[in-house]
Amino acid sequence: MTAVLTVTLALTLYTIGTLKQQRSRRSTAAVRGWLTVGVVFDVLATALMIVASKSIAPTVHGVIGYSALALMVTDTTLLWRHARAKGAVEVSRGLHLFSRAAYGYWVLAYVTGGLLVMAERAA
Repeated sequence: MTAVLTVTLALTLYTIGTLKQQRSRRSTAAVRGWLTVGVVFDVLATALMIVASKSIAPTVHGVIGYSALALMVTDTTLLWRHARAKGAVEVSRGLHLFSRAAYGYWVLAYVTGGLLVMAERAA
């Protein structure tokens, strides 16, 4: 249950950061802060899920979650790199679209994970 609450908090924090970035098209300190804390909570949630499952063996749920986390980390890293190199100027169209795609995939992974867990419990 702690893992579920933690991943939901991660989703909330990452959503706030993504919405701010999509609206402003900038990598502001607030955007980077929300995204970074969201990623930290998702890493924590992933660790809690591994402990709860008592297995590190890859599953469909795990592969989807790890790939979504990898996209989140990549997006956050790219936005930090952009801010360091260019400051508060608008992000490129490519980075703007990548951020949107990474977020969309993560939401899909969140929903899919929930559905997979419910299906396992029903079986």
